[in-house]
Amino acid sequence: MMYIRKLFRQLTLVLICLSLSTLYNSPALSQNKQDILNIKKVIRLQIEAMRRDDWDEAFKYASRDIQLSFGTAKIFRKMVLAKYRIVYQPRLSSFKKIELVNGIPAQGVYMVDDRGKSAMVVYFMRQDENRNWRINGVQLFPAKKLAI
Repeated sequence: MMYIRKLFRQLTLVLICLSLSTLYNSPALSQNKQDILNIKKVIRLQIEAMRRDDWDEAFKYASRDIQLSFGTAKIFRKMVLAKYRIVYQPRLSSFKKIELVNGIPAQGVYMVDDRGKSAMVVYFMRQDENRNWRINGVQLFPAKKLAI
């Protein structure tokens, strides 16, 4: 019985390691260079719109699903400021390599806010009916230490 438990734990550990390795070693985005440039442009334009407090413009870069979920730019603004404040007027932003996460393009952007807090911000992208790239979600991975 003890042998079976030990074997089960080892098998579980191996499966977890394999899952994590496929997550972090996902292939590079298979879209063309123009898609990659357009994805980065959409994210930059949204960041710039938020920096100017032009929330109607920032809201335009969200996918249809996100727009339907929040309804208005005013509600969208409230959510961003409450949960994703680092994307509002970041002091620094640095784009990383686009990866595929479960087949979805994910653009990592390292950001530092005006208080020195930093995070990796991952933008999940999708194309709309006109094949324009839109932001379909964001996930924050806060850094443990303050950035300089």
